[in-house]
Amino acid sequence: MVYTRRMNAWIEWFGTASSVVVAVSLTMKNIKRLRILNLVGATAFAVYGLLISAWPVFGLNAFIVLVDLYFLYAMAREAGMPETFDVWFVDPCSDEYARRFLSFHSNEILRYFPSFDSDPDTGSLRGAEACFILRGTLPVSFVAFRREGERGVSVILDYAIPAYRDMKNARFFFESAASRIASEGTVFTASAEVGAHASYLRKLGFREIGRSGNELLFRKGR
Repeated sequence: MVYTRRMNAWIEWFGTASSVVVAVSLTMKNIKRLRILNLVGATAFAVYGLLISAWPVFGLNAFIVLVDLYFLYAMAREAGMPETFDVWFVDPCSDEYARRFLSFHSNEILRYFPSFDSDPDTGSLRGAEACFILRGTLPVSFVAFRREGERGVSVILDYAIPAYRDMKNARFFFESAASRIASEGTVFTASAEVGAHASYLRKLGFREIGRSGNELLFRKGR
């Protein structure tokens, strides 16, 4: 009897944990991670339904497992195909699409660039150049910069939409598109006000060179 009660309690805890995993998966912005975590949670919840003979619970979660597997397979196939990148230069202050893009993503941009001001006349982009990084035909990143001499480029804003934050956009910009901005041996500089952005710059090979107020200063290149 005691064993049965313990087993039932364990099953209830298992079901609760499974539902928590499913709930957490739905909060993730990265679609692949969402699918993987949702697959784990739905699989566990299907097992829970089987253990308590709750066939609707088992059936629904088994279906979710199949859906997750299908989309993960489709993602894997797509990832195996060659991906095309391109750069689309725009005027950050007058281009209509650029203005709409910055306005739509303004709240999240401020999370990573708290001092960023998109006002075309007095803001951070005055006198700057900018480009979108395209994956296929989809604009996934917006990069604004200023030239400093013949080989210097100061990056003002480097923002990628949530579903495409896998570093590929940034690597394309700094390793390929940069040749269309400045000559070989370009030195990039950037600043970070938040830890997540500083970590991102380090992953791209930037070196921390100092601090100015609440900003960490970074440099990449000679």
